[in-house]
Order: sequence, then C-alpha cells, then structure tokens
Amino acid sequence: MPASRLYFAQHGLAVSKSENPDRPLSETGIKQSQAIATHIRSSDIPVSQIFHSGKLRALQTAEIFASTLSVNALSASDHLSPDADVKRITQTLNTNNALYIGHLPHLDKLVSYLVTDNEEPCIIKFQNSAVICLEKNNDLYHVQWYLTPELITS
Repeated sequence: MPASRLYFAQHGLAVSKSENPDRPLSETGIKQSQAIATHIRSSDIPVSQIFHSGKLRALQTAEIFASTLSVNALSASDHLSPDADVKRITQTLNTNNALYIGHLPHLDKLVSYLVTDNEEPCIIKFQNSAVICLEKNNDLYHVQWYLTPELITS
C-alpha cells in the first residue's frame, strides 16, 4: 500500500505591506516558488491537488505550483490562514499527495501537531517557498523531507 503523504509550503516571499497592502509575491518570491516547483516536478513527486489560503500571496504561490506540476485541482481553504486553529484543518486533510500552501505561524504549529500531537514547540521553522513532506505512520506523521530554496539554488 502506498504511503499517505501530505505536503505543506509557506507562500513565496511577498512585497511589504507598505509597498502593496495586498502583499503579492515579490520577484524573488516568484523565482523561488518556481524553482521549488520545478525541482518537485523533476523529482517525480506526485501532487494530486493544491489547497491555499485566500490571501493573494498564497494563491499566487499555488498557481505557480499548479502550473508547473500540471495540477488542475486548486482550492481555497479558510483553515490555512495565519492564525487558524490547527485542529480544524486536521479533520479535513486530504492525505492523497495534497499540497497545502499557507502562512506562519499556522504552518509551524500544524506540522508540529501532526508529527507530535502538540502544537508547541515547533519542530520545523518554515521558510518562504519551502516545502515539507509528511508521511503517515499509524496515527501520527513523520518528516520525510524538507526542501528550501537555498538547497536547490546553492
């Protein structure tokens, strides 16, 4: 039986709120998200669908991943906002290779909760455009890998 995997990514680097209150992706954020998505595609990592928060920077990151990975299933989720309750999204997680794109501090807490059954302390510190793969083992997950922009551009 294939392993149940989930992928989580922090949105790409956004412009400052003073530059644009909607905080779209910066040029660096676009390039880093594209580089990570391209690396995932070239590594034949399966992504079945993508969920993102309703914020512009997460949507733009999701669109880059969807386009690069040829994923047509793209959906917004209220449970991916920066301060969302991590227990609410765990009830609806699609463990069939879905990618969830969100924000801090939510992602740090969510991954810690899935791995340790506790939100604190955080076991991973997300970076913009970085992706983590979790694999389910009984009732908890373990970290399979963590990919940051620095790892593929250095």
